[in-house]
Amino acid sequence: MPKKNGMIMASFSLVVAASLLVGGANVGSAASDLESTSDIESTNINLAAADIPAKFKPSVEWVWKNRMVKEGSTNRKNLIFDQIYAGKGTLNYVVRWQSSKNITLQQRKDMASMLSRQINNWNKQLKGYDGWPYNNITVKIVGWAVANPSQILNKQSNEIVYTDTITDDLSKTDPNIPAKLPVAPNALSRFEHFMDPNYSYPGGLDKRFDMYLWGTSNFQGGAGGDWGQRMPDDYILNTLNSDEIQITEHEMGHGFGLPDFYEEHERPPGGFPVPTIMWAGNSPKITEWDTWMLRYTWSQVKKDTSRFPNR
Repeated sequence: MPKKNGMIMASFSLVVAASLLVGGANVGSAASDLESTSDIESTNINLAAADIPAKFKPSVEWVWKNRMVKEGSTNRKNLIFDQIYAGKGTLNYVVRWQSSKNITLQQRKDMASMLSRQINNWNKQLKGYDGWPYNNITVKIVGWAVANPSQILNKQSNEIVYTDTITDDLSKTDPNIPAKLPVAPNALSRFEHFMDPNYSYPGGLDKRFDMYLWGTSNFQGGAGGDWGQRMPDDYILNTLNSDEIQITEHEMGHGFGLPDFYEEHERPPGGFPVPTIMWAGNSPKITEWDTWMLRYTWSQVKKDTSRFPNR
């Protein structure tokens, strides 16, 4: 996605992840269960890395070797692959609502369905491939982080709302960005604890959150990584019922470790045989090239049997 203040906002790098996901709060009560489990069907492909089509093989292997390995984009054991595996086929989100807009109950339900569709649009590319064990990912929104709890209209008894805030550093250089940045409890965040194999989430694994869906007023473009996806609040609200959402899926791609392709030297020699959603503006949806890049990435990271035992 577009650059802002000299920083590539769609980066999955540690530097960007650390600068975007900051602060914490005291542990709150148990998470709520706004859930959607889209049952996306696809052919059981039963393929492996050796089956990559010839037209994709040179570019996919070049990106892996010259971008992903060199940049270390899959080194952190908190990719969406890792999150799904640790969650036994589930992903939990907290919505970080850095906006003054209210959110209706229907919008909240639609937000859960939207996240499920976008995650499963990626997951269906892996279904049946090289030992990937999950046909469908169960996606839940387990909390809402807002500056003002009255923004959650018609709040349900099982919905958890967090109201602690910190100051967003981006607001110091861009006065259009709200200064108050809502936060969910660090104690429940996988991002904060994935390196500790003995960590126990308060209330159990189901109470953790893996990523933020982060909506910010007056934000430009998007950002993504293993911490979640950030984009304008209006963009989220305007695309709740869309099948494939370009920025959202692009930023989720970073969560799987896939890179951006802004500059010519970042792209494989000879270019891409077909468009890719990971080159901002090149494709509005996941393409065949993205599918094989995702599959190839899984084939590489799964070789670490300590990271993905029994795979």
